[in-house]
Amino acid sequence: MDEDVICEIEDDFSYQIKERGKYYYDSGKVLKVVKSGDTYYAKVQGSRSTPYNVVIHNRMFDGVEYECDCPYEFPCKHEYAVIKAISCRQYEEIELKPKIYEKKFSLTEFIKKIPASELKNYILSDDGLNYVCLEIKHFEDYFSKYLPKQKYEFYYNNLYNELLLNTDDRYLDNYLRKIKKYLDHHEFAEGYKILKSIIEAYHDTDQLGNDSFVDTFPKIGMFLRVIFRKSDSMTKDTIMKWVNKLSDNNYYNSYYLEDVIDSMKGN
Repeated sequence: MDEDVICEIEDDFSYQIKERGKYYYDSGKVLKVVKSGDTYYAKVQGSRSTPYNVVIHNRMFDGVEYECDCPYEFPCKHEYAVIKAISCRQYEEIELKPKIYEKKFSLTEFIKKIPASELKNYILSDDGLNYVCLEIKHFEDYFSKYLPKQKYEFYYNNLYNELLLNTDDRYLDNYLRKIKKYLDHHEFAEGYKILKSIIEAYHDTDQLGNDSFVDTFPKIGMFLRVIFRKSDSMTKDTIMKWVNKLSDNNYYNSYYLEDVIDSMKGN
């Protein structure tokens, strides 16, 4: 974002907001700014315990757009603090993976995928009778095997981007919950797809050794052992090809990952 653009957007902020934003910047409350293409992603420490996420798009023909997850409805002090950081070239340039959106069915399309006999059994079961008003989330969980399956790249690209941007600390927990759900429904190949994406995304962003991630290895190891033990021969062959790749790369120099793989081989 050049100086001319920064001068033009000064009028988007009120005097009071600019003063508060400058104070935030001077106080070191802009924790991180990264740039990918024409978009800047930032974390700014505000009054709440977790930082606010700020996104600033520098559109060539549509001007500058601001996003902040604070409750203020107009251009805010957090956004202006980030503008100050950008004007001082205090950001890191990164290259994000293409964003892949989740495949979804409409409710009508979803129901059409379910055999009539299974739908009838559900409605007449204790589960169905307890949710006779058709609570959509419960309904989707019950028939999850008919929901569209996501590509490996959906999980990998989105987690890779989140790790670089560090905008949502719950992302890994969400992935682990998805794995468990697939295992509960005996869809082991889908669980493996997510598990592999986690390992590869953390490795490719150089975060495989982070303390918070190392703490998850016991759960990841358990999931991998279950997946390998319960999978069909085709999925087992796929897993072993990946394991051989990890072995050839010295398990990405992670003895925690090596321990996970060794525990799987012991099944």
